[in-house]
Amino acid sequence: MDHIIKTENHPIRVRKFLGPFGRFVLKVINWDVVGYLPDKKRIIIASAPHSSTFDAIYAYFVCLATDLKFHFLGSVSMFTRIVVPLPFKKNPDKLGIPHPFGKFQNRVLHEFGGIPVWRAKSTGVTKQVIEQLESKEKFILYLTVEGEMKTNQTIKSGFHYIGKALDATVVPTKIDYENRRFELMEAMPLTNSVEQDKEALMERYHLVKGKNKVFYKPGTT
Repeated sequence: MDHIIKTENHPIRVRKFLGPFGRFVLKVINWDVVGYLPDKKRIIIASAPHSSTFDAIYAYFVCLATDLKFHFLGSVSMFTRIVVPLPFKKNPDKLGIPHPFGKFQNRVLHEFGGIPVWRAKSTGVTKQVIEQLESKEKFILYLTVEGEMKTNQTIKSGFHYIGKALDATVVPTKIDYENRRFELMEAMPLTNSVEQDKEALMERYHLVKGKNKVFYKPGTT
């Protein structure tokens, strides 16, 4: 992790206590981040395979340990409620249990870079993300490009549209449980073809072992 070079183009967030704590935790659990960040102001970390809630936990400690500010997406209910995916709830934005500290929870998650998204809104998630980030001079957006943990052999197109709309650099990243690390790979230039860019990403993730699944490029199994 020591080789991750930060520049003035990156959103630096030095945390006096949480930074050392994040580095300590990663050392204890033997988890690392390898590779490098391009010297760009707007970066999308496009990660896969996503197969466990531990992916987000490890990513959180990486964010703390690197003294960088990451943005991440979460359902709006996650920002104010104790999230419990109750099947009888028709509105996906009201999952979970309200509690009296919802405003504090919302403030904390925003402070750590959270971007709440409304799934029931007519405005798509991708457009909501673009609207919230377009005014920022620099950002690092962490995306699990498969979307859900249960999916495989597929990638959602949001990374392409967000990257094109915000002129952001896409950094494919392996969530590599076999080697216990996040591997930042060489930046991938976006083309004008969504399918071509999805194909290029899937090639990068082929045979990477997540916690609960292996990513296979379509047509290889």
